[in-house]
Amino acid sequence: MSAAVTSDDRPLIVGSAKELVESVARVTLVSYGRVVADGDEYDKVLGLAHRVIEHVIGPAVPGNHPLRQIPDAAKKMAGQLRELRNAYGTGHGRAVVHGITDEVAEAAVHAALLWTRWALSRLQTVLLGAVSPLVSDLQSGTVFYGGDLAARLEAANVPRLEKSEQHRLGVAVGQRAANETNNVRVEGIRACANQPEQWPDAYREGVVQGLFVNEDGQAHAYAAASADCVAELLQHHSEPERVLSELSTLLAAASWSLTFQHKQVEILTAMKDAQAKVPAQATEIWASIIDELEARAPRGDR
Repeated sequence: MSAAVTSDDRPLIVGSAKELVESVARVTLVSYGRVVADGDEYDKVLGLAHRVIEHVIGPAVPGNHPLRQIPDAAKKMAGQLRELRNAYGTGHGRAVVHGITDEVAEAAVHAALLWTRWALSRLQTVLLGAVSPLVSDLQSGTVFYGGDLAARLEAANVPRLEKSEQHRLGVAVGQRAANETNNVRVEGIRACANQPEQWPDAYREGVVQGLFVNEDGQAHAYAAASADCVAELLQHHSEPERVLSELSTLLAAASWSLTFQHKQVEILTAMKDAQAKVPAQATEIWASIIDELEARAPRGDR
């Protein structure tokens, strides 16, 4: 686009402006882990990318706040580039070549730069909170120093994620905590007790499952923390009995990891100790899970 401006190639200026916005939008979506078809319309791609970037502003900013209104206005300007390109720019064969005034060329450049500069300045924050890379890092054993997970969960804006993504992220946090990663347990689970309204049910449910079922679908737990964390998470869940019923179903169909086999006495003892913290409506199900696990334990370990 800069070269087109320098050479005063006005059709190329308009065409390049639209291509620049679309390229930045597609890079943003791919970086965030969203799949975009190459045939998707410009307006759709721009709209999806804008929502991804806007997403990290946070729930405390209302829709009529200037911090939302200004980017929305920039998006509306960028959205008009498709029509400008169709009428004046490269990328289309046409029978009549329209004259392109200074105003048209300048509007195209400014509309493209305004939105793309805003988008690119936010891209690092988007990447920090992207769910797929965060889940991958939790599963791969990436080291999380103090504050790392807290910052990434804040950037992910967990309450605004789709329920399936909240659950997937919760499972990964629970599984990593069950592998004795202290910082993940403190910042991804214990933090739920401090600001319960910031941690939705789907995330809590995912963490509960991750604390007792590993990536291989096996029963697995951290004797020193899994049971206590589950009891704490359920205290602010709207349906604790349903969560434990689903956990019971998962555990009934799961084999035991080596850790669960070797530590099952400690794990079951911790579960019994945590029962007093489980919400009253779910204690019966919790007790039944303990009974079922005890019934499956090797005779010599009961």
